[in-house]
Amino acid sequence: MIKIKLTQTLLIKHFTVEYNGKTYYVEYANSDGYAAYLSNRYDWEILDEELEELCLCEFQDDTKEEKQQIKKNKKLANKLITFCIRHFNDYKPKIKNRNIY
Repeated sequence: MIKIKLTQTLLIKHFTVEYNGKTYYVEYANSDGYAAYLSNRYDWEILDEELEELCLCEFQDDTKEEKQQIKKNKKLANKLITFCIRHFNDYKPKIKNRNIY
């Protein structure tokens, strides 16, 4: 008899969100074990229409304008993430139990 054991679960959800006439691609990823996929990133990642990551990190050498843009990006990220959390379980796929044999 074959024994099957679940050793880890990696959850990834992708959201496409339109906000103020722009499209954003929001991804949530988390794991209950080590996942190389999640190294050096947060659980949430946001890309803009040009597939550029939304800059949320502020550095000491940033200009005043860059710091203002990062502040706006953080507010936008919070809005997008809050929206995605509210709609996290909206997708309800029909999962069929498929026997291969």
